[in-house]
Amino acid sequence: MKIVLIPGLGYDCRIFDNLNLSNFNVQCLNWIEPKSNEKIHEYSQRLFSKVKDSSEKIILIGHSLGGIVSQEIASKNRIEKIILISSIKSRKEIPISFKLVKPLLLYKFFTKEISIKTIRFWGKSHGFENESEKDLFKSMVGKQKNYYLQWALKELSSWHEPKILTETDIIHIHGTKDKTLPYKLVENPDFTIKNGSHICVLKKAEKISELIKNALQQRV
Repeated sequence: MKIVLIPGLGYDCRIFDNLNLSNFNVQCLNWIEPKSNEKIHEYSQRLFSKVKDSSEKIILIGHSLGGIVSQEIASKNRIEKIILISSIKSRKEIPISFKLVKPLLLYKFFTKEISIKTIRFWGKSHGFENESEKDLFKSMVGKQKNYYLQWALKELSSWHEPKILTETDIIHIHGTKDKTLPYKLVENPDFTIKNGSHICVLKKAEKISELIKNALQQRV
């Protein structure tokens, strides 16, 4: 079994650092630069090409936008299982604030400089409560290029769920205090993280690690 981790928008593989996935073959995919006018479906296949060849069954674990990319990958590739963490399964689960981003061209204002400077105002409500967590966010987003950030936000705004091969199992984990992709919009999550924020994969990692291991043992 091979586990492939895909982080959320603007984040990198450090968002998964606190997960305990010992005894598994794990590869993490950091974001690559999108091509001009590239759609998220094509981008996702290109990103997946970075996965080392393996005869093992593939498990995708996607955080936030990484979960969307995981579903796009599974629409064209044989994937045993997708585990969504703080992500969405359909357009119905996208909050209206994100749906308006593309038609109102709001993505053009989304830069790493603005995100880093303003985290002191919005960080706590989205899970970044202390200085070390805010510093981690600044470090992760600071590595990204603004073209990627704006592209990703625009693609999220217009995303419609793809058709996934029926043999791919989807497991959804979501926190009750997620303010980025609100829990109230999520339809029938498989596992609920009480008081979990959008970065519960980092802050509630012990519980999520347990859920992942149990899900893999019971359902692979």
